[in-house]
Amino acid sequence: MAEPVRLELPTGVRRLRRLPDSGLGFLGLDPLTQNDQWLLNRLTSMRATLYDTERGTLVGCAPNPANPRQARVAVAADDSAALTALLALVRATAGYTSFTAVACASDAGLPALLDCGFREVGTLRGHVLRAGAYLDAGVYYAADDDLRPHPQPTPHA
Repeated sequence: MAEPVRLELPTGVRRLRRLPDSGLGFLGLDPLTQNDQWLLNRLTSMRATLYDTERGTLVGCAPNPANPRQARVAVAADDSAALTALLALVRATAGYTSFTAVACASDAGLPALLDCGFREVGTLRGHVLRAGAYLDAGVYYAADDDLRPHPQPTPHA
């Protein structure tokens, strides 16, 4: 898979807005209830970077201010190849050695996190408000040694 392409944050916000179901919970955001300026301000304050992958999957990361070798990551679809490409990129360019993610059971990207080697290390009870109900959110973690490589898809003849 080709290296993810970095997006300007306003472009990333527009992408989140177009994928509201996939965007729910992406780096803790809710494009259904938060306006574009709020989303942009939040992404800027967390020093997030958003990327587009060759399959069009939105992925992103934000550094952990308390641990400069750790980043929070998000993937807006069940696309483990896209997440693998993001992890490889930010490991090489930013030197991250461990990653966290927060996801609800219904989040589109949760299968990709698990497929890449993330494991659930905790639960935030009633942490996320969606559709009028408070849902639990899982906290997921992976260090370099936990990450699973994924084979490259074979081009169709």
